[in-house]
Formats: sequence, C-alpha cells, structure tokens
Amino acid sequence: MGNPNREQSRIANNRLAVAVVVGSLLVLSAVGLLYRTGLLEDIVPTYGPAADAAPLYVLMAVALLALVVWSWGRLFSWFE
Repeated sequence: MGNPNREQSRIANNRLAVAVVVGSLLVLSAVGLLYRTGLLEDIVPTYGPAADAAPLYVLMAVALLALVVWSWGRLFSWFE
C-alpha cells in the first residue's frame, strides 16, 4: 500500500493543475471575447500602466506564466 499522505498530495496537485488549466482557458476566452466586442479598449488605460507599477505587473505575469506552464505540463503528463 502507498503512503496515504502522498496520495492526498498527488490528488491535491492534480486538482490544482486542472483548476489552473480550466481557469487559463476561461481567461483566454474572456479576453478574446472582450477584444472581439471592443470592450477591451475601455478596460486598458490609453497610455498603459503607470511606470512605478510596471515591476509588479512583470512579477505577476512571470508568476502566472510559471503556474500555467506547470499546470499544462502536468495535464499533458497524464497522456504519456
């Protein structure tokens, strides 16, 4: 028999991976829909974000990208 704590950890990781994959698909669809309808121009500031907020945006983008890449990699590993 396997270690029950390890099995619970794997189940939790798989649930997190599926949640991030579904969430990334939903966000991508929503951004595409906003772009198609022209509402994205109302949300994004005309001259972009403030210069002092740029490092925070970059840090957030890198963290989100790492999480999305990890979850998609985990999803694709199920089909090997």
